Amino acid sequence: MIGGKVVDPSALAAHVGGSFAMATWLAVANELSIVLYVPALAMVEVRAVYPDAQAVLSRLLAHPSVIHADLTRAQAREVARLLAESQAWDGTAGRVVLVARERGWPVLTADPGRLRRIAPDLDLDLL
Repeated sequence: MIGGKVVDPSALAAHVGGSFAMATWLAVANELSIVLYVPALAMVEVRAVYPDAQAVLSRLLAHPSVIHADLTRAQAREVARLLAESQAWDGTAGRVVLVARERGWPVLTADPGRLRRIAPDLDLDLL
């Protein structure tokens, strides 16, 4: 089984800002065949905050190690359930947590607190 990482919005924002750590993860992912999963909600959030970063984000999605998927209705119900259980309202973070749990992968993040409010035990790789 190929391993991977789930990329949260803070890691995407770091990439937009020219983060050396994210550039390194992209190079390592390509070299070691590690998948980087970018949830669509994370991409939407970063595009909303950084509308001028479209070219950078498009290149990221074209990277051979990056996969990207939209949220299905069934997944949206799971996110809503998780948020109700955690009593935290953060749909994007909830989606990131669910993807990480489903795949058994850690999350690349620069904002661990956001994820910890929903899943205190989540495996994180800090940028």
